[in-house]
Amino acid sequence: MFTQSQVANVIYKVTPQDEQYSALGKIVGNRLVKPLNVLRLKESMLYRNFLNCIPIIITKDGRIIDGQHRYRSATSLGIDIYVVIVEDEDVGKIAIALNTNKSNWGLGDFARYWSEQTEDSKVSEIYKQYLEYYNSNNITHGVLIAIYNMEISRRFSTSNGGNKEFKEGRLPFGNFNRRHIEDTLSKIRQVKNAALHRRFTSRTVRKQQFQEALLEALSKDCFKFDRFLSNLCRSKHRFNELAKKADMYNEIIRIEKARRRRK
Repeated sequence: MFTQSQVANVIYKVTPQDEQYSALGKIVGNRLVKPLNVLRLKESMLYRNFLNCIPIIITKDGRIIDGQHRYRSATSLGIDIYVVIVEDEDVGKIAIALNTNKSNWGLGDFARYWSEQTEDSKVSEIYKQYLEYYNSNNITHGVLIAIYNMEISRRFSTSNGGNKEFKEGRLPFGNFNRRHIEDTLSKIRQVKNAALHRRFTSRTVRKQQFQEALLEALSKDCFKFDRFLSNLCRSKHRFNELAKKADMYNEIIRIEKARRRRK
């Protein structure tokens, strides 16, 4: 497809046995290494060493321009690294250009990727259904993944590997959680249109804090959703002014526990 005359840069493979493997430095002003980013990359690299696709960019004297986290992750695992040498002397401007407006995949991008795969039709169907739920409900990806994992918060879902499983095409979906997903989404939709005296704004219903507060309330055996819905119809709620999940949750419980006034 391409000819040798079109080669612009060469990717070098560096093994743990090579002298340069542990000798790379960094350019002045490069950002600090974040341990959490290193940990996440290590988990991905255990699954596949992708550095041949995204090589570490270095100067001709062995200083890293871009790829500190990838370098730290790979060397801690003792796997091969791949580098591209840049001859340009103005390395600072290269680093700035590489890191300006850089955009990683969002959760929606991962969902679309797996929904369009042809190698595993089951995975494709699961993610197509996920996108149907997402597009048909005013819900965030984080909360929807939590619902799939039968959790009450994206934080719990993330700590238990929910987002990682989701990104790698292992979203759980079957009879064991389908009813839970559809019932929970139905209740979120009902809440949106239940308030009579003061309508919910679309921004309020979309808030991660509100959705997670409702999930937490629904997880309580003593919480009566039908009573909450009925009381909400007559309540002058404060949800549109609230921002914190704890305050949202307290407002949900206040409304659910409210007693009807006797005539």
